[in-house]
Amino acid sequence: MNAERRMMKFTDGRTGRLAAFLTAVLVVAAGGHAQELRFEDVAKQAGLHAALRGMMAHAAACGDVDGDGDLDLFVGGFCDRPREKYKPAPGPVPTRLLLRDGAVFRDSGQPAVRFEARSSGAVFADLDNDGDLDLYVSNNSKSKGLRVANRLYENVGGGRLRDVSAGNAACVVMGGRTVGLLDYDGDGRLDLLVAGDRWTGGQTRLFRNRGRLAFEDATAQAGLPAELPGLGILTPDLNGDGRPDALVAQANRLFLSTPRGTFREDAAASKSLQYAPLGREDTPCGAAFGDVDVDGDLDLVIVDHNQPARQHLFLNEGVSGGTVRFRDATKAAGLAYLFPKWTPDRRHLKHAHVEIADFDLDGRPDILIAATYATDRGEQPFVCRNLGGTEGGVRFAVPPIEKATNYFAAGPVGDYDRDGRPDVMFASWWPEVPSKLLMNRSPKRHWLGVRVVGRTINQMGVGAKVRLYVAGRSGRREALLGYNEVHVSHGFCTGQEAGVHFGLGDADRCDVEVTLPFGKGVVRKASVAADQVLVVHEP
Repeated sequence: MNAERRMMKFTDGRTGRLAAFLTAVLVVAAGGHAQELRFEDVAKQAGLHAALRGMMAHAAACGDVDGDGDLDLFVGGFCDRPREKYKPAPGPVPTRLLLRDGAVFRDSGQPAVRFEARSSGAVFADLDNDGDLDLYVSNNSKSKGLRVANRLYENVGGGRLRDVSAGNAACVVMGGRTVGLLDYDGDGRLDLLVAGDRWTGGQTRLFRNRGRLAFEDATAQAGLPAELPGLGILTPDLNGDGRPDALVAQANRLFLSTPRGTFREDAAASKSLQYAPLGREDTPCGAAFGDVDVDGDLDLVIVDHNQPARQHLFLNEGVSGGTVRFRDATKAAGLAYLFPKWTPDRRHLKHAHVEIADFDLDGRPDILIAATYATDRGEQPFVCRNLGGTEGGVRFAVPPIEKATNYFAAGPVGDYDRDGRPDVMFASWWPEVPSKLLMNRSPKRHWLGVRVVGRTINQMGVGAKVRLYVAGRSGRREALLGYNEVHVSHGFCTGQEAGVHFGLGDADRCDVEVTLPFGKGVVRKASVAADQVLVVHEP
């Protein structure tokens, strides 16, 4: 879709009908999709089959930990099952730090990073603002069995990690799941919000960064409830005040930041995100934000960890009376399916991880469920294609659910081969099913990545808002090409690379506007060339 068509917004009934008509024409002309999505699994060639053989993977994070320009991986899993459950491995498989060497991932060989636990979440993040990525791992400990505290590692240079967990308040035994990153008090240091699920105490905890990789538990001080079960964590600024808010999936409760460095629950928003479970096992799990209807605010997808599994799309309709208004658009968007309960070879199918990314680079963010389905080209990732706007909404094309083959607990999206197309790494929960590295081989179109480097804000630019406009029309709502916020934790038990990525379709230039958190200013770049990663520094 070209830039002029991409600019059309649904500002009145006539414009909406015209935009819907244009979308329909483009989709029909292309046989239902603007382009075909194609992925190739290169996990074996990349060394992941050997490195993760027999792992019951449940945590995965990507990031350039050794500073050589490409994406490395951390993968952890559950090590509390009987030894025979890990075949073809002889027993439980410890966590892995895998550094990319050319096209191959190799074990880092660092003993400190290899440990056995119920590792259930991980992020690479610059927690000491020194310009390299540290590592935080959350471990899901039950009241009995394998009880291991969360782990924190300092990057001492070149991807060499030193364990600094001892005596650290963020390294406690808890039911740790997804790790959220945010600077909730505006001091320029990234804090940790760690989900604790309802089966292991239901205590989601906020750990305040005091500097020098020292943390303190600030959950009560920040006004968060002691009982707050969570599986997914999201921390974008939803009410537009320049401070991060917090969405805790499983409880499905939204907490808005206050000028005092605390949180208050947006009760109306929380109520709008509740829905009836299908059964006793049905629970909200992973969650992701993204501007799927490209109207300048962040929409929400929540997936259910259940048999059968569902996803739920909530469109953001803005802030009114101090509350963020969400509208359940699942059915209208074509997403009201029920995933099969079982694979053909009788492994259970669920939903766990979810991400929003523009895989076909057409300017419309798609929805990825961490699952695969069978095609004549082999297994493909379960991507719900964004077909564009309808009057008052958006429509998606869902892959054939009856052909689902596997689900995965974690799966960081990233540009693993640096060609501008988002790829997917799926970490396999099943020891007998190899993990996947699905490289995006879809037709190329224009794109832009944006990284933000902080000076008084955090080094990684987490919380910065990025808007793209048609070149020469910066700031005009009708010329908006895309919007997102910099974060490194989306979905479930997964950590991503800091930055935002946009598909631009046929547009080879655009204007870029970066709004820094906590009122630190706006940086504008005019007529930026496509097909690059733009690095924006805080003035």
